[in-house]
Amino acid sequence: MVKMDGFSRQIIDEAICLYLQEAYGDASPPESVQKRLQLPPGKTLAELAVADVFERTPIGAPPAECTRIRLRLGNRRYPHMKLGVDRVPGSDDWVLVADCHDDMLLAVAQAAERGAVEAIVKRNAGVKTRIERRWTEAGLPTFEQYVRGRLSARAEADGPPGE
Repeated sequence: MVKMDGFSRQIIDEAICLYLQEAYGDASPPESVQKRLQLPPGKTLAELAVADVFERTPIGAPPAECTRIRLRLGNRRYPHMKLGVDRVPGSDDWVLVADCHDDMLLAVAQAAERGAVEAIVKRNAGVKTRIERRWTEAGLPTFEQYVRGRLSARAEADGPPGE
């Protein structure tokens, strides 16, 4: 489990690298994304997230008071996907998430657009899954890692079955 001050520049850089590999493959990200990748100096998420390229929730709140921090990196076919760092509800732990940012598309899609929008949402879900799998495999702090850690800690506290 990683607290905000434990979210190092190294974690962010590795998460970005893996995200871009899955989102763009061998292609270069668009110029707008490349500009966002010119992050300010900083050793932790708290120092980096004050930059304008990061979207914070609540808007304008200092990073330590946020519940979500986003960096819009897109993917080959959808420019609004984001690398996110979320505070786990009820804790001071933070995890990486790939945010498809496409929830509203289906709600506003007209009948004639529905098939195309569903294809976008499905493609984005696949990209999200691959990114988060890569992060987990790399040992980065994902929600899956968080849950595994909590379950492991609970099992250790409870002791072996039958005791």
